[in-house]
Amino acid sequence: MKNNGKEIHLKHLNGQPIFRIGLFEGQEFIDFRVMGKFSVRDAGDEEVITGIASDLKWRIKIKESRSGKDRYFLVLYESFNLQLAEEKLKIARQIDPEAQLQVLGGDIYLEGRKVNNNSKYIITAGNFSSELAARRAFKQFQPDFIPYVEKESLKEPGGQLEVFDAEYDKSAEVTDVVRIVPQDVETRIKIFGVRGFNELLQKDHFSDQVFNGAIEFRFDVQGNLMAISEIPLEPYLKRVIYSEIGGNLPLEFAKSLAIVARSEAMARIHHKRLGDPYDYDNSGRTLRYFGDDFEDETIDRAVEMTAGQVIFAEDFIRDTPFHLICGGHTEDAFGDQGNGEEPVFAGKYDWKKVPRDFTSLQDESMIEEWIHSRPETWCNLKGRELPEALERVKKYFRWEVDYSRRELEEILRKKTGEDLGILFEIIPITRGRSGRLKEIELIGSLKNYRIRGELNIREALAYDYLPSSCFLVERELDETGTPISFIFVGAGHGHGVGMCKTGAAVMAMEKFTSQQILDHYFQACQIRSIYEIDMK
Repeated sequence: MKNNGKEIHLKHLNGQPIFRIGLFEGQEFIDFRVMGKFSVRDAGDEEVITGIASDLKWRIKIKESRSGKDRYFLVLYESFNLQLAEEKLKIARQIDPEAQLQVLGGDIYLEGRKVNNNSKYIITAGNFSSELAARRAFKQFQPDFIPYVEKESLKEPGGQLEVFDAEYDKSAEVTDVVRIVPQDVETRIKIFGVRGFNELLQKDHFSDQVFNGAIEFRFDVQGNLMAISEIPLEPYLKRVIYSEIGGNLPLEFAKSLAIVARSEAMARIHHKRLGDPYDYDNSGRTLRYFGDDFEDETIDRAVEMTAGQVIFAEDFIRDTPFHLICGGHTEDAFGDQGNGEEPVFAGKYDWKKVPRDFTSLQDESMIEEWIHSRPETWCNLKGRELPEALERVKKYFRWEVDYSRRELEEILRKKTGEDLGILFEIIPITRGRSGRLKEIELIGSLKNYRIRGELNIREALAYDYLPSSCFLVERELDETGTPISFIFVGAGHGHGVGMCKTGAAVMAMEKFTSQQILDHYFQACQIRSIYEIDMK
């Protein structure tokens, strides 16, 4: 994608915008096979080996490399409202006089037609050599801001690559980048033995992965190999939907997820992955995009039947988040970090009507009753006959996670850099509409410490993440009243904003249409096609 100031003209193929998805990095070499005709190209997209119709394995090998260098910084605040961002900048500069206001996104053009404006204003601060150093600076900007870490490249990695087939009949040396471009975008490329790291087991694991479309191999910041999938929007979405929820699910649900995912992809152009040579990654921080070899007729039909359709509200393509299971109530979608404005899409009870018992989940006595009950909602799967993809989700409607006090104290030291001494209590300060915690206070023998932000809370209180921030904290005490253990009892999995994938799937099983599903989760939304929009 080319960004020319405030105009972003999307690269396209047959009218569809093309996206670049980061797949993996850290590889010493890469073996692959292409299931059809292809060419090998360089960084400028010039062909270096043409007309290949071989089914042999190929290898990409590093001949020489140089590492790059990144710098890390904090994003303190983001908003689509310039006036609000400027007001926040004044506060940020009282903490750090070097804080800056930057503009992301802009006017989005597809084949010469303006299809959206997604200008977003962010406040940035700091200059750090590592992500850990940046995270340790969070506390100086709290409680005024809820920071997160971004990065940009100070020095690009590069080097020489050799690409050759198994018989060494065809080979070439290329500088910096090798692009494998199939003649047909549906052609599959199998990549063998991709090395990853299992954090839980603390050891390497290897997997074969399959993608379609072009694959670009280049150097990562360490001077090893990374891979980027370059693919048009509609085939991209087929793999996204399968990665997000699996297969064998109702057509109307797949259609609703296709529209929501397409909206998210189009709304976030030039908002994410600021320091990387791709638009999105495949981790779930944006849209999941896994290398499974799959075929699913329902997903194919859903994407084709909704081709180009996105969700509009107030004349803009909207970022329409979704999550695994809301636990019975979705959270407000502000479109930014939340700043006192009315939400673009308000969180709502995930059922036909709101019971009197649960009218305000921001009330501590009501949220306690809510979490300890199993109310009737779309995503309460108890007693339903379910496909396998949903059967695995049941355990997250209500869940428990427990730690010894010492275990949790050590987690907090690693995650926050703070030594609180003996952790006595975790106090809820603020909850959102769904009961998800937005701010908590930790009471320790050495100091108290506040954490703001749904994701920050979930991360700080677990080895990885708690399933959601909609939880109660229960303690087991010794004879002196000192905690022995902390038990988190919660509801749902994910941030809770936008569409509950589980609830939407059940609605489709109950014969609701995709339009009715979207009306439920994104009230007052309009559906339009990016292949027809022209915002002159």
